[in-house]
Amino acid sequence: MPTQAKEIFEAQSKSVRELLSDNGLGLYLPPYQRPYGWGKDKVEKLLDDTLHGLKNLGKAPDSFTFLGTVITIHDVNHVTVKPIVKSEVPSKVLTVIDGQQRLSSLLILLVGLHNLIRQRAWKVFKGKALDPTDSARTHLYSETSDILQMLGAAFYERKNFGTTPIYPRLIRAFVDQWARDEKLKQYESPIANLIYQYSLLVDNESADSKPTDFKPAARQNAGEGEGDLIKRFNEIRIGLTKLSQRKTIEELEDLPPLATLATNIEFQRALFNHELDSELCAWIGGLEDEPEAELMRLVMFAAYGLNRIALTVVQGKDEDYAFTIFESLNTTGEPLTAFETFLPRVVMAEKIQDYQESDAHAYMKEVQGYLDRFDVGDKLQNATRDLLVTFALAETGEKLSKRLPDQRVYMRDTFEGHKDSADERSAYLRHLRDTAAFVGNAWESTNNSPRALPGLEATAMTDAVKLCLGFLDKLNHTIAIAPLVRFYSEAVHADEGEARGKRIAEFEKAIKAITAFTVFWRSTRRGTGNIDSQYRAVMAGPSLTGMVPLARQSAVPTVLSSDPAVDAEALKKELVARLLHPKHGAIPNLPSFLADASALPLYKMARPLTRFLLLAAYHDTIEDPGNPGLIIQGKAGVASCFTADGWADETHLTVEHIAPQQATSGWDEDFYSDKETVHKLGNLVLAPNAANASLSSRPWNEKKVLYAALGAPTADDAKSILTSSGLTFAQSTEDLTALSRYLPHLRALGQREDELNPAFMDQRAVVLLRLAYTRLKGWLGLELSDSSSDLVVKVDDVEIENDEFDGSEDATGAV
Repeated sequence: MPTQAKEIFEAQSKSVRELLSDNGLGLYLPPYQRPYGWGKDKVEKLLDDTLHGLKNLGKAPDSFTFLGTVITIHDVNHVTVKPIVKSEVPSKVLTVIDGQQRLSSLLILLVGLHNLIRQRAWKVFKGKALDPTDSARTHLYSETSDILQMLGAAFYERKNFGTTPIYPRLIRAFVDQWARDEKLKQYESPIANLIYQYSLLVDNESADSKPTDFKPAARQNAGEGEGDLIKRFNEIRIGLTKLSQRKTIEELEDLPPLATLATNIEFQRALFNHELDSELCAWIGGLEDEPEAELMRLVMFAAYGLNRIALTVVQGKDEDYAFTIFESLNTTGEPLTAFETFLPRVVMAEKIQDYQESDAHAYMKEVQGYLDRFDVGDKLQNATRDLLVTFALAETGEKLSKRLPDQRVYMRDTFEGHKDSADERSAYLRHLRDTAAFVGNAWESTNNSPRALPGLEATAMTDAVKLCLGFLDKLNHTIAIAPLVRFYSEAVHADEGEARGKRIAEFEKAIKAITAFTVFWRSTRRGTGNIDSQYRAVMAGPSLTGMVPLARQSAVPTVLSSDPAVDAEALKKELVARLLHPKHGAIPNLPSFLADASALPLYKMARPLTRFLLLAAYHDTIEDPGNPGLIIQGKAGVASCFTADGWADETHLTVEHIAPQQATSGWDEDFYSDKETVHKLGNLVLAPNAANASLSSRPWNEKKVLYAALGAPTADDAKSILTSSGLTFAQSTEDLTALSRYLPHLRALGQREDELNPAFMDQRAVVLLRLAYTRLKGWLGLELSDSSSDLVVKVDDVEIENDEFDGSEDATGAV
């Protein structure tokens, strides 16, 4: 019979007392729960919500203060409880999936109330026997005793026997353990320690002795969050003390007057579930600043907190269902990331007592170090999701969803597959560490620090590697990270010396091949052209060349027939095959590449791609003496720009339009008959951004003067060109001269005497693309036919990749 919804979870609304005072209940915080982190503002809101509810209760006896939802699983078999003394675990353990911050805050509120009521009760009663004829004081003592008993039962339970029979109501995995034996009990977490220390204090003191005022202090080397927990406890104490003394707190409402309690029977019933004694009411109605008044105000506040603060308690069938419910209901809390819920599985697999000294701990610590860069919230969630999507592709070749439930299940199931082998677990976690190290240091950079390849010699970060990383990152081409991680990981773990040197060389070959493939593919398509699916096939199959899938292990065991071969030459052959194949890249020859790439508005499609192509084309070129306005290949070193520094130098090498984006006088009208014409490669140039004010929308006969000056071999040449032109520009001659440096591609444009038109720009685009192709083909091992008889094939650009958006610079820019 299919599972019914009621079997998956059940939800009940309960008062704080009904939830916490359930006999035999133990609330358990799994290890992935974050440390206590409520700020002062949230505690103030908790107090203010309670005060506001108390005020409303005087008008509407059926009102409650609702504090949201607590999501739990009823751990019948205690599978989440680690460490454990099985025979001494509470009879009903609820593992808290969501709501631990509220529960912890409620518990320290109850502890604080219990402590202050004990202190005020001593001031009033001094531990002496009561006069039976004084009905009012006798009933005040009775109400006080009852509320103390109910408060205590909410935050701890006393077992009937044992050397340590005190059980805190809430404890945390790995650092706490319920037990009645002094040698076995363990309450080291901030919340469990605070509850235990206070409960032990109360349990050991007799009613006829002055109670010790509980003033906790943070322990040395205490768990994370203890400082915040104790600060909030002290702030609650101060607030409750002021409220009991009728002192105004600016941020909070006031307590209702005792006269309201004394005269409103419905109010009394709602708070205490019974009417108060008439003589007690008559007495407290006239109290103001006496110790008895302070005590009664605290008792009233505590009664509301126990009986009129409500939560919806959801019990899920298991952890997966509970998380799904949490994510559906969650509107204010921040969901735990898939890494945070994965961490305890690693700890349990390595054994708690051995984890701290294990390789697994070192690997997880490094991953955590990367994620710690991001603030809790959307930034951390996005960083974790992106990291795990990349890891899944590198590890098993799987296309992992960014949905939290899917990522949790993937990490759980793939890791569980290695639970019986310490070596396999280590390899899995090491690969996760390598992925985080690459993403955090090579792909991304911190605080403007240079890119690095941790674990490899500094020389591994060659100029070509830096150039490729800069381009792929700017293009937001994150699909390329997974194959790069495979080569990087192999290099990091190769033996030092010759073996590592070969692996480093393999990594450089791989990143060059991936970069060249990406350029050729993307420059012939308006969108991403479903390029992600090409890389996924490289990682998981099927291959076009017989290449073994690159993923570290197979998501489907039958796919891999042998260990993955991390081989750059095999990768290059596979990528070339995909570029040439009619059902994939559909670029069978050079004329087809030139025709497709020159016809597209590359500037609007992806500016980083456009800039990379232009740098590749301009590198070490000179002016073409036979074709003014064009360039040809020169000698090595004549005009170096296709370098990491050239890529980084966006100030001097910014993509600009030759014919302005908007129609203006002095330009051929054919540039604007089709809105895409001005954005094609032939109409684009790299020029100093600072000269844009002078270049602007000037007519061609003036603009070419500026190009000639900005690309002049010397400053004197630039000044001479500007002066002899007789033209006045937005910037001074001196400023423009300062911007000049030898740039053959600009100087070539300045040498063209004829008018510019789209036909010349098409010719220029072909020249630039040929130069770029020549520069990049060796990176991929690509040799396209360039015969006059080659049939020009147009790429079928229908499919647009949906799961990788071009998050690079937007496609607007200066003219």
